Amino acid sequence: MTEFVPNGYISIHGALNRLGRELFPSEWTGEERTARSGLISADEWLKMKDLPGTGASGGGMSPGRVIIRRTLDTAVTARVPSTGDPTVLKSAPTDPCDPLYQAEYRAGERYAAASHRLRALLEAGHLEAAILDPWSGELHPAPARMWRQNNADRMIKTGQAPLPHSSNAGSLLVKRFADASVRAKPMPKAQIGEAIEALKEKTATKSLTRPEQADFVRKSFPTYHVTERQLREIFRAVPVLSGRPRKSNKKV
Repeated sequence: MTEFVPNGYISIHGALNRLGRELFPSEWTGEERTARSGLISADEWLKMKDLPGTGASGGGMSPGRVIIRRTLDTAVTARVPSTGDPTVLKSAPTDPCDPLYQAEYRAGERYAAASHRLRALLEAGHLEAAILDPWSGELHPAPARMWRQNNADRMIKTGQAPLPHSSNAGSLLVKRFADASVRAKPMPKAQIGEAIEALKEKTATKSLTRPEQADFVRKSFPTYHVTERQLREIFRAVPVLSGRPRKSNKKV
């Protein structure tokens, strides 16, 4: 049954999809929130697949638990399996070398970026949210402090939030907005230096490909629109160290 949404509002998942399409115009499918959590990138898998205790072939665990049969450089555009269907979840790929697994991993990364931006906009007051009481019909304003709580991401994921002075939950809604009103302002030149330092600090402890670096920068500065030109400027100051792949296309 389609959930009722009061006039002047959209569901929080609708708001998430609008921001997702803005962040990833050609990639966003609208099913990103169904991606499983805890998946790993192709690069991460290549680094850990032979370590003891991972369960991978040659890793010291039961042989053949994960069989490496494919290369990781296959471009895939796939619909994300919905975790709401147990039969689909049971058949969802578990091999990190499976292109469908990597498609789902990338969908999860897109979801995380869009969810982070939505949360930042709500906390800053650029967007207004409300909780609909399905019993009384009352709309309770969602205070900014709600988006600072450690369960804020879960509330966005489920589309539900606790009703004030009640043990029940209501539906999360966002006041209808025009795309232009939430479009992030361009990153000022003064912030470029901060972005470079943040990325240097991150890559000092973790290897990131260029797409992962771009994702890190955008998540670190969610209220700004980081252009491709600005990303290239940042990348020139933070080169990929020798031995680190620039793309997830290393063959096994």
